[in-house]
Amino acid sequence: MATNAFGMGIDRPDVRAVIHLGPPGSIEAYYQEVGRAGRDGAPALGSCSSARAICRCGGRSSSGAPATRPRTPRVVEHKWSMFLELIRWAEGGSCRHDAILRYFGDEAETLAGCGRCDVCLALGDAPEARDPERVTLIVRKALSGVARVHGRFGLQLAVKLVRGEPDERLDRAGLTTVKTFGNLKEHAAPWLVALLRRCVSAGWVSFAGVDRPVVTLTDDGRAVMRGERPARLLLPPEARRPGAEPARRRDTATTDRVPASLARARARRAGRAGAGSFEALRRYRLTVARAEGVAPFIVASDRTLRDIAALRPRDLAELERAHGVGPYKAAKYGAGILQVVAKQAGGPLHSG
Repeated sequence: MATNAFGMGIDRPDVRAVIHLGPPGSIEAYYQEVGRAGRDGAPALGSCSSARAICRCGGRSSSGAPATRPRTPRVVEHKWSMFLELIRWAEGGSCRHDAILRYFGDEAETLAGCGRCDVCLALGDAPEARDPERVTLIVRKALSGVARVHGRFGLQLAVKLVRGEPDERLDRAGLTTVKTFGNLKEHAAPWLVALLRRCVSAGWVSFAGVDRPVVTLTDDGRAVMRGERPARLLLPPEARRPGAEPARRRDTATTDRVPASLARARARRAGRAGAGSFEALRRYRLTVARAEGVAPFIVASDRTLRDIAALRPRDLAELERAHGVGPYKAAKYGAGILQVVAKQAGGPLHSG
């Protein structure tokens, strides 16, 4: 049992699991809390029993004690929007790791599927894996609907377009005569809304506008729509029969990443020399990851490499002072990392 400040007091590298009995209040909170697991590089689990528990935005503080003063409607609205972002992430059908990176604006580090989260593992056993052509066709049709209303209308009208539902706004825009009109008419509107929300989590659909949100197709979404990139996505479940038990699901994600803004700030503090060492360490990490057949972040996160570049350790003891480096990673990768650091610094390498 822990408060939402759990991550601040835990600095063990060998935490094997973080289990949430209830949902955190935001993706940021979930990220910090689940990031305590697997810091030594070994497999770990982050599990949330349900993302649909009631969100109480007032009455109690984050520690569970009675709030000292009532929260204003603006604060409640802000908290609720953050919780809705968590709901969308939890219900998304794309890689958890990549979705978190996109949320923090770190697109360059996405992996097109980490292969370790519950969604990536489920994609190997789900019907989607046995019939990827069907999934690709459905996703491309849905994205074509977004492309037609790009920057003009909201998500609900995109759904009406692909369902072929009459609407005077579609008629005025000349969209009732295009091939996209009704291309997914066999699917119910709530199912299509869920599908497009999963496309948002996957980074293929976004929103713009000030007075009212309108949907837009991202560059990645265009690539998927055109068949230039795969459509790796778990389709939303079909509607349950009356009286049927809901399927239980487990939302998992393990990551040791930081928001891009924080990472950039750390890079600036490291200075030019540190930036050069950081790039050298990234090249080394990529070489090791390819040799071991794992994702680069499994070897070391960008935050870890930036810490190493700033610290410029000369031995394993100094290396373990870097963020995310414990005895396990120091023993496994330390010698190679120290060689890279020494080469960049032009100084001697100490053993031990």
